[in-house]
Amino acid sequence: MTSSAVRWRASISLTVGDGGPVSSIVESDHGSEGSAREWIERKLPRTRFPAWIPAARRRDGVELFGRVARGRIVPDQLLPTWEPEPAPVWHADRAGDQVQWRRCAADDR
Repeated sequence: MTSSAVRWRASISLTVGDGGPVSSIVESDHGSEGSAREWIERKLPRTRFPAWIPAARRRDGVELFGRVARGRIVPDQLLPTWEPEPAPVWHADRAGDQVQWRRCAADDR
């Protein structure tokens, strides 16, 4: 099995409480870290909660956040698979119309 060149995956995800489940809402692959971070900076401040989350629940620790991870696309027999590298990732939190970045371990949220 061969893998593609290094890619940076930008994703906007939803989490429920500290250590709760995480669900990706949208993802986009990029050829550079800078491009992936720019995508998050454009998309994250405008991202809305999915309609299936009632407004009352949004105050109960439900959060939207962005993440940029480094990895490769590995071709599979049916579908290509994303394989993240164990490198640190960028985590983005919304702060009004801005994004606040921090580095964290690959397995942190």
